[in-house]
Amino acid sequence: MADPRHARVTGPLLITGATGFVGRHLTARLDADGIAWSGLDRPAQVQAADRPDRLTSWELGGPDSDAPQRLARLIGDGAVGGVVHLAGQSSAGASFGDPAGTMRANLGGTLELLEALRALQAAGRPVPVTLVVGSAEEYGAAAPRADRCREDQAILPISPYGTSKAAATLLCGHYRRAFGLPVIAARAFSHTGPGQDERFVFPSFAAQIAAIEAGRADPVIRVGDLSPDRDYLDVRDVVHAYLALLASGEPGRIYNVCSGSSLTIRQGLEILLGLSSVAVRIESDPARLRPVDIPRLVGDPSRLEQATGWTPRVDFADTLRDLLEAARRNLI
Repeated sequence: MADPRHARVTGPLLITGATGFVGRHLTARLDADGIAWSGLDRPAQVQAADRPDRLTSWELGGPDSDAPQRLARLIGDGAVGGVVHLAGQSSAGASFGDPAGTMRANLGGTLELLEALRALQAAGRPVPVTLVVGSAEEYGAAAPRADRCREDQAILPISPYGTSKAAATLLCGHYRRAFGLPVIAARAFSHTGPGQDERFVFPSFAAQIAAIEAGRADPVIRVGDLSPDRDYLDVRDVVHAYLALLASGEPGRIYNVCSGSSLTIRQGLEILLGLSSVAVRIESDPARLRPVDIPRLVGDPSRLEQATGWTPRVDFADTLRDLLEAARRNLI
């Protein structure tokens, strides 16, 4: 069994979407472990980043037809030892408002990266092991209500986001079978932590509670549907899983990144409210409801655990506590 602390990951690594929520946690982990990295992200994100010298502006999935060749040169010239592909449109809810943009970013960006790897191969250059991060939303309506999702079951996404991620995962499998590229696919289940955008459910709740505590908002929390049952992880555990897969995952396979347990959104909200001293009332906000949603989305982590030795270490109640403390600091 592999060491879950990813001892075989030595870098340098290329991180797409390096300034995003997970990207920031991943690069912080790499810095702490002394692993060299470089990153790609959108021009505006790179300009606003703390370490622009480590970053290159890149609009993955953009209109530039020469992009795969230029990206291949960037990977080859940097002697990249591994790639983690995080870049994309990350919100299932937002995807209903922009299906085309979601597909361009998620499927188009993945295709661009895979074509860059194929160009390296054609040039006789080493092709780095690449982890492409998908989503549990790929399972969609096929998610069982009384069991856990397994990687070999059917998929039936119900959102443009889930569809884009499912197509990208299928594309990875094709490039592995057809061209032998060392591509690993991860299906990440729900995860959160400090720094996540307030478009997502628990950062939204935490920000609302912090504002109420500070006297900056009425004691009302506006919510969408609280009934969905989800498999949640702390983002720090997710980062460890990605590095473990990069070190020990088998190219061509799909791995759920999940805990195997779940809680409802209502239960998570109750934990957050229990961490606060303020009394609030909960009001439904129609703007926060999706056109369609998945009642239960829980994964089976067995394949990931067997391949890497990874298990989650952070209790989700601690994740929510950290999220609320970060929201309070943001108001200072």
